[in-house]
Amino acid sequence: MTLQDVGSIGELVGAIATVATLAYLAIQIRHNNRGLDQNSALMRMTYENQIRQDGQQLRALIASDAELSSIWRAGLAGDSDMERTERDRFELLIVNVLNMLKLHHDGMKRGLSANTQPYLLVVASTPGFADWWRRHRGAGSDADFNDWIDSLAQGGLGPAARAPHQGVEPGGK
Repeated sequence: MTLQDVGSIGELVGAIATVATLAYLAIQIRHNNRGLDQNSALMRMTYENQIRQDGQQLRALIASDAELSSIWRAGLAGDSDMERTERDRFELLIVNVLNMLKLHHDGMKRGLSANTQPYLLVVASTPGFADWWRRHRGAGSDADFNDWIDSLAQGGLGPAARAPHQGVEPGGK
């Protein structure tokens, strides 16, 4: 066996090792991608669960207090005869709704879910929410979010209202 033969065998072993390494790497990448899919599913479930829980807590709070329920209904109807303390309480509830809408909108932009909170979309299309939004539009710093809320507050029927949540209209259809 010559030195050239030994070199050829070494090259063959090196080529086999390279192919084996690439095959191992491909298997690892495929395995990691499955893990990412599982992580994405877990993230989606966590997101959807959080926004549902937030909505349930808000509705439970309103339902558990007759006075607060009355304020909520009057505020959403745009009742201008509400007392200052009633209006303040209503506005605090609306801030919670706005925060949940922001979470909803951010999730829609990331493709997490199309219909996690239709109730929020209904609230955003009420006269009381529209009035509050006109007075506090600067509360949202994201131009896309502000435009989306504008469209919801105007009845949510335009393309800007449908785009972030893939066709779900305020009525939850």
